[in-house]
Amino acid sequence: MTLERFKRKWRLFISDKVRWRRDLRLFSKVLRGLTLIALFLAMGYLANRYVPTQHLAWRALNVDAPIGLSTKLQLMRVSLSPSSNCMALARGAEAMNSIPADPLDGDGPCGWTVARLMYGTDTVTLAPGEATLQCPLALGQYMWLREVDKAAVEHLGSGVAKLHHAGSYSCRRQRGNNSGAWSEHAFANALDVTGFTLNDGRTISVLKDWTGTNAVDKAARRKFLREARDKGCGIFRVTLSPDYNAAHRDHFHFDMGPSSSCR
Repeated sequence: MTLERFKRKWRLFISDKVRWRRDLRLFSKVLRGLTLIALFLAMGYLANRYVPTQHLAWRALNVDAPIGLSTKLQLMRVSLSPSSNCMALARGAEAMNSIPADPLDGDGPCGWTVARLMYGTDTVTLAPGEATLQCPLALGQYMWLREVDKAAVEHLGSGVAKLHHAGSYSCRRQRGNNSGAWSEHAFANALDVTGFTLNDGRTISVLKDWTGTNAVDKAARRKFLREARDKGCGIFRVTLSPDYNAAHRDHFHFDMGPSSSCR
């Protein structure tokens, strides 16, 4: 074998070895990618089969399921979807007492196009009367009332019979003056809750019981109200309590506006 022939064979060998290594690296990358895809698909399948709907962000909202890790995101998606989707969920809710509200064209930007006239649930009524709520907020109230009823039984030994509120619609700005951002109340997209009446007749007041009263069960009342606030944080875009500022010392504020807050 001549030297030139040996050199050609050596170059071919080296070239083949480089190509082989390059092909092996490419194959390894493809194999890793396919493995990750298969892993994600398997995880998605197992999650869809065994994880409750309310914990999976990609699943649709089930208003009759307990509150979960993804409930707030699922409800937000409903608020961004066509109104017909929300109205269908409201009609299908097992224990929700509400009917469609007539549209209202108020002063300036105030009013609503699609809303629900919310009376409460099969076990909890709104007092002093029904409230007009934009549909996503009505769904949120329905789910929240179920969670609050459970919390009342746990902490106070009696479920909720009435939800006391200070109204939903008010054509005003956030700070009650003639300038600044409009309040979500101007669009029936907020509800102020002042307290609860339990099945055993006790009244739980945000104003009187948030920091404690002379009631024998004052510690239980405080725990219940804080859990009610916390449950709201897992549902609504904005949940404000007496911890927020003095203006909210006597009520919870819940809304489905564009901002986000849990205080």
